[in-house]
Amino acid sequence: MKILLVEDNKEISNNISKILRLKNPNYEIIQVFDGEEAVKKFLLEKFDFILLDLMLPKIDWITLCKRFRLKSEIPIIIMTAKWQDDDKILWLESGADDYIVKPFKVEELYLRILSLTKRLNIKKIKKIWNIEINFSDKIIKKNWKKIELTLKEFQIFDFIFHKETVSRTQILEKIWWEENLFSNDNKLDVNIYSLRKKLWKHLIKTIKWYGYSINKNYEK
Repeated sequence: MKILLVEDNKEISNNISKILRLKNPNYEIIQVFDGEEAVKKFLLEKFDFILLDLMLPKIDWITLCKRFRLKSEIPIIIMTAKWQDDDKILWLESGADDYIVKPFKVEELYLRILSLTKRLNIKKIKKIWNIEINFSDKIIKKNWKKIELTLKEFQIFDFIFHKETVSRTQILEKIWWEENLFSNDNKLDVNIYSLRKKLWKHLIKTIKWYGYSINKNYEK
């Protein structure tokens, strides 16, 4: 497993890296020490897990977390010395899967990595009708044939699939959060149309004046 370790304190980073490798020699730990370096590594290489320190130079953790989550469902654990209930809500809302409070034992971090990896692996493949979705690898098959989706199409489908109902505004804020929401309203319509055409026209149900849901009970 390849882990991106984003921690600006080199002594702490080296300690985490050393102990995790002792726990599991198959771990490949890539250490970076600021937000910009983290983005570069993330875009150039494929990782299985991210350990993200809360206090980082150059690019803040919340921007990093959101960028990672837009591109991938890769598991993210926040490492922080802060400890307030409101902070915990913010960490999880920003896309992190778990958090651990400093000072911590690396052995505990290791167990959290194992637990989270196991939990996400169980959930990563879903089936509905004649469609199989591997959310970890971003692969969708219809009648065992791979369907090619754009990144935006997959992100939209992923977001709708994991919600009971989702509004158009929520999708726009999730997928195009760095851009002007109103200018992308038409892009959302285009992507929804394309998803229905590629997958199944009845799969994504329109909720009038609100948004969308996955139609799991359609009767042919």
